[in-house]
Amino acid sequence: MKNGFDGAADGDLTWYPLPFEVGLLESLVTQLVELVDAPAWSDDPLQRWANEHRAAPLDREDPALARLFPEASSDEEVAGEYRRLMEAELRTQKAAEAELVLAALRPAVGEADPEVRIAAAEVDPWLRTLNALRLVLGARLEIADDEDAEEIDELDEDDVRAPAADVYHWLGHIQGSLLEAITG
Repeated sequence: MKNGFDGAADGDLTWYPLPFEVGLLESLVTQLVELVDAPAWSDDPLQRWANEHRAAPLDREDPALARLFPEASSDEEVAGEYRRLMEAELRTQKAAEAELVLAALRPAVGEADPEVRIAAAEVDPWLRTLNALRLVLGARLEIADDEDAEEIDELDEDDVRAPAADVYHWLGHIQGSLLEAITG
């Protein structure tokens, strides 16, 4: 059985994960979509605008959301205006990219030898979604700098953070493997 990414001449990729990896990534991406809580999409611009204005604001006290949607400025007025103008669109973009990843994963869920096809046009959304997942886990693990990252790298297996750290490292491995596959 293969494990890793394989490229095609047209730029499409196939990922040959272990069966549990498909389920784990599907669960994480589903949780990301829920966390981002994007306003409902509509092709009608007026309806989309109304949906954006009805959407609940992000919980800025949640470190994961603060990491995913950093403030645009230290000036509270400027930051607030940026949030008012851009936050809904950014949430919608993150959710839409995560949904592309989910669409690619779902046919492989439960397969004994899963194959996940990634169209060339969807590689960047995959990379951004994997990065978003790592940002969320990094925030949950309280990784703020290189020193914190080194501490997480050296956790004892009995540490309650060890499973999350393992997933954080695994996501980094998947992201790195995907980058390696597209750069040759």
